[in-house]
Amino acid sequence: MITAGVAVALSIAVTAPALAYSLRYLEPREREAMLSTCMHLHGKDRQLCRQVVDDSHVIANDKRSCLEAMTLLLQGTAWAAVKSLPPTLTCRAGLGRAGYPVRSILQRLNDGT
Repeated sequence: MITAGVAVALSIAVTAPALAYSLRYLEPREREAMLSTCMHLHGKDRQLCRQVVDDSHVIANDKRSCLEAMTLLLQGTAWAAVKSLPPTLTCRAGLGRAGYPVRSILQRLNDGT
């Protein structure tokens, strides 16, 4: 009984912050954090990142997934390990729905450029 109570309390604690997020739109502080992360990229990747953050055709949850995948890459995680993770797959799908050249982006990541 206590274990079930703890499990329910933990599930509420974990999902409560998620309920505060919009599924469709970024909060201003999220947008700023994402743009700050974009600044760690170079050249066209930086520009593309900023474009995605401000693109209304990419929903917030897809942007969050892209940020999670990009953060792993910036932390030095190999693309081979990141490419099949759920956030990366969600990001790919969201960018594809919004009309981004997902194939060329993935090719650049795969080539390490």
